[in-house]
This record gives sequence, structure tokens and C-alpha cells, in this order.
Amino acid sequence: MDGGLLPILPSAAFVLSVPGGYASLNLMPPLRLLRLWRHILVVLLLPLAARAAEAIPVIFDTDIGGDIDDAYALAQILRSPELHLLGVTTVSGDTVARARLAAKMLAVDGRVDTPVHAGISHPMEYLGHTVWAKDFASSTLHPSGAVEFMRGQINAQPGKITIIATGELTNIAALLDSEPGIGGKIKAIALMGGSVLRGYAPGSKPEPEWNIKSNAKAAQAVFSSGVPLLVAPLDSTADLKLTPEWKVRIFSRGMPLNDALASLDFIWRHTNTWNAEVPTLFDNLAVALVATPSLVPLTPMHITVDADGLTRVVADRAPNAQVALTSDPAAFLKYVTERLSR
Repeated sequence: MDGGLLPILPSAAFVLSVPGGYASLNLMPPLRLLRLWRHILVVLLLPLAARAAEAIPVIFDTDIGGDIDDAYALAQILRSPELHLLGVTTVSGDTVARARLAAKMLAVDGRVDTPVHAGISHPMEYLGHTVWAKDFASSTLHPSGAVEFMRGQINAQPGKITIIATGELTNIAALLDSEPGIGGKIKAIALMGGSVLRGYAPGSKPEPEWNIKSNAKAAQAVFSSGVPLLVAPLDSTADLKLTPEWKVRIFSRGMPLNDALASLDFIWRHTNTWNAEVPTLFDNLAVALVATPSLVPLTPMHITVDADGLTRVVADRAPNAQVALTSDPAAFLKYVTERLSR
């Protein structure tokens, strides 16, 4: 107990059992009681406030509702004390359906004040597990305004905010184009995307990766923007398979957010159009690059993007990105599982 409480405590009220009845000591005066509780609250809450002040403010820009890894990535952000989630923006396809899904996950976890803004839409694609949030409504759910939200947050905290981007880079490119000099106010962009030395399959050659090729022009704008980039390409993410022995550790916790993940995982497993049985946690590494940058080695590189979405390394130019070329799947899955099992 804090020593500063000791002079106050002796005057608190106590009821003692004595032969034949009860005896009470002097009651603490109301003012002193108020001061005691205020002191206790300060002692208890100051460490929490300090941790919150030190947390990295982030915006999560996501195509949640397609592959399941975005849902796991959002849960990981919520379970990373190093991060302070300012809001979620959605991109690609039916961005409003995606936003509903993100907003419901936040509500399930008690994050009822975190705004979610739908962003720029492109042609429709698989959105199977957005049915989980059909008709969900919330005052924090906005059917548009993703770029405006990001710009407002960044201007309010220049040089402080990191964007974690786990979908195509359409919203981010639009943000960079929305105001001269806005890129210089972004602390960093951590993104899942690209293929440097290998493709999706072990031992394969580099190939256009989904997030980059979905809007190669937007990716070109981001990689040439001068904003510091933290990149999680296929090289370090394609083998991060969340097999059943890992999932059971998460789902068995019986907490609302974990139960939501279990439901979403089940729907995804039985509706995804590419017949995947096991989630690959591509996007979760992008989150970890911000929350726990020491988890995987990073290599400085200069990355460019071809018109078809292929990412290339240019050896004789100054680095524009810190790239995770390798990861230890078992160690990483243990890291994610422990966070989601808290």
C-alpha cells in the first residue's frame, strides 16, 4: 500500500465484535473519506493512464470480411497494449458491409466509442462472413468518410499516427492525394503486401500479391510517397497457418471476442470460394511490426511496384521500406495465440 495513505487510515470507521454486542471506532469525516478514495483512485489509475499515453496511436485500414485474417488482425490490435486504436476504415467491395463487421467486433469487445468509417468501394468480391454482422447498427458506424477521418486524425496528431493497412491501398493513396504534405505527417504505414523473393507457395517465384495487384496504381503511390513503410510480404506471411491446435487455444477462452472469432472462422471455413480449410494469418504480421517490432528481422530495401502488381527490389536506390523477409511460424503463432488468449 502507498505510504501516503497511512496518516489517513487510522481515522477510518471500524466495527468490532465485543462480548455482549458491537463497538465502533470513530467514523472518518466525509471530507477525509473523499480524500482517501481520491488517493486510492489516483494510485490505481495512474499506471493505466501512463500506459495509454505511451501506446502507439493507430488506424486500421482493412478489407475485413473477405479472408478471415483481417478479423484476427483486428482482435490482435485490441489485445495489444502497445497500440491505441483510433478507428477503423474499410476498403474494397462492399465497404459498408465490411464496416458493419468491424463495428460489431468492436462492440462485442466493449469498444463502443471507436469509430468505423466505410471507404472507397471497388467491384464486389467474396464477403461470406459479413453475414455475421447483417443489420448491425451503431452510432460509431459511418457509411462513408474513411479518407476524411484519417486526414482529420493525422492533422490532429502530426507525426504520431501509424496506419496499419491490410487490404488494397486505395484509401491510403486517396489520403495521400487529398492534401499536400499529408504524407509527411504520417509516422509510418505498416502493410501486408508484396512478394519479394517468393510467392504464395514454398519455393515459388515472386508473384503479384492480392493487396498490391488489386490496385497497383494505388500501391505505386504509397511506395513512392516517402512515408516510412513497414512491409510484411508473402515471404514472411504465407506460412503462418493457424492450424486447429492453435485455434482451440483461442476459442476455448470463452470470452466474447474469442467467441466472435470462432463464429467468423466457422462461417469463413464453409463459405470461402477458394476452399481454404486453415486460415493464413497474413495480416497479423503487419500488426506485430508495429506492436512488437523486434519479433522478426527487418531488411531495408527500395521497393517499386509494376503495373501488374509485382513488387521489385531496386538495389541502387535508398531504402523506402523496412521489409520482413523471414519469420518463425511457430514462434509467431505462439505470440498471436497468447495475445488472443488473454
